[in-house]
Amino acid sequence: ATQGHWDGSKTLMEFSKWCQSEGVRILTVYAFSTENWDRDPAEVAALMAIFCKYCDELRVEAVERGIRIHVLATEEERIPENVRKGVDRMVEETKHCGEFTMNICLSYGGRGEIVNACKSIASDVRSGILDVDQIGEIDVQKRMLTGNCCDPDIMIRTSGEERLSNFLLWQVAYSEFFFLKKQWPELQKEDLLEVIRTFAHGRKRRYGK
Repeated sequence: ATQGHWDGSKTLMEFSKWCQSEGVRILTVYAFSTENWDRDPAEVAALMAIFCKYCDELRVEAVERGIRIHVLATEEERIPENVRKGVDRMVEETKHCGEFTMNICLSYGGRGEIVNACKSIASDVRSGILDVDQIGEIDVQKRMLTGNCCDPDIMIRTSGEERLSNFLLWQVAYSEFFFLKKQWPELQKEDLLEVIRTFAHGRKRRYGK
């Protein structure tokens, strides 16, 4: 499993290159969910070691390619200190980049993100900042961790699974879903191109109209 995650981390930079070459400006990836903390402790420790090492490699390449990195976490306090330091440095040293945006979901859960947004709204109501009768979708939207970008047009799920697994539950309301049989490390550029072609020519987005 650990080798698979290491291979997957290598695929991430290749995938981002394919996205950039096709004019995609934002990529959000699910690296580690809040549920993943329940895995075997030895596996979790190995994965955290990979993240710690990979932060350095990703930071260097991201700066070279103009990629701004955001790390989205709903339970940040669970991330080990050494990983958090690497994450903070990666985010800080890429904040000036503007060619491409990469959101990495780490210790993230979609339900937790919505709960945190609701807590923020409740706090503002209690403080008199918000009127409960005036609360709308925009008040929730701007408290999402993805407030730095628009909702995704496309959601790709690999490994033959056909579920969201608590990923971006608010944001994918009108995304087009693509379920691929391949494992993430097995993806090739042609797989992405096929998704883009199908999205552009084979899907009609009506937004309920």
